[in-house]
Amino acid sequence: MLRIQWIDLLRGFCMIAILWFHTEMYYVGYDITPYAMYVGNVLAVFFFLSGYLLYHKDLIIKKRIYSIFRKLIIPYFFFTSIMAFPKALVYHNTDLFAIITDIIYGYASWFIAALIVSELMFIIILHYFKKHIIEIISITSIIMLILSYLIGNNYNPSCIHYEDNFWHINESLLGFFFLSFGYIFRHFENQFSHFQLKLLPILTILFIISKLIIYKTEGQFIFGPIVVSNYPLFVIDLIIGILLLVIIFKLLPPNYLIQWTGSHSIVYYFICGGVPLITSKLFNMFSFTFKGYFSIVIVFLVIYFISTIITWIIYKYLPVIIYSHSKQ
Repeated sequence: MLRIQWIDLLRGFCMIAILWFHTEMYYVGYDITPYAMYVGNVLAVFFFLSGYLLYHKDLIIKKRIYSIFRKLIIPYFFFTSIMAFPKALVYHNTDLFAIITDIIYGYASWFIAALIVSELMFIIILHYFKKHIIEIISITSIIMLILSYLIGNNYNPSCIHYEDNFWHINESLLGFFFLSFGYIFRHFENQFSHFQLKLLPILTILFIISKLIIYKTEGQFIFGPIVVSNYPLFVIDLIIGILLLVIIFKLLPPNYLIQWTGSHSIVYYFICGGVPLITSKLFNMFSFTFKGYFSIVIVFLVIYFISTIITWIIYKYLPVIIYSHSKQ
């Protein structure tokens, strides 16, 4: 499949937003730009785009499972193993067994673990339910969303809350909902495109309103691990945000750097914790401490540059680890 420009643009933007969040967290120590204002939205977009790209009339389950194995599972074990030890040194964690256990149990990267599980569940449903698939996916996604609230939400946990969260099954249930949303959107994309420009101002107003409500309520709206104080508002906000971003990025002109970031986002994601952590510590060590947004921008640009160089090196010299970026 040829690369789709707006998808790479949107992925790149979302990846840059994640890098910005980690820069704030490690360099400043807290999220100056509130997490609830954007982080959950860009994480939901990644699941949405995965579902969008899974849309295919002739599903071959073996090829899909192999694709997940190559593009997600192998990189997960490789990068979490490589990044675990520098992080352990920084945090003075010498418990080797705990490090290995976290990787095996899927705790080392919650987002990738949840994406793997949600994609596997999704393609199994696509394989076994070929008739009335849109209706089945719609119903299943609602069930998964309800389950994500009942067993996955860490805010006032229910009696069936799944605390162990093996391979981040809790977040994968929520991710499944947005993955399904992407698949269904692809199915009706042609109809949607006829009135998307009319929807743009409406969605913009709704998005601003939802963010104002979230800001005023001062609640918890964290995607992973799930800590959400108002689940309906949380889900509605993410849906509005996805549709708004999709429309905007379909209209934007090409941008090579952002598209390159988007097409290589899997590696960026694996290093988006380690690089900001180590770089921020070095800046603070040399007395370049937080003195306002200007200092954050400088640190972020350095982190983005370093992350891009590392990503380029990995794609060039470790192709056996990374699934070809020429494929969507």
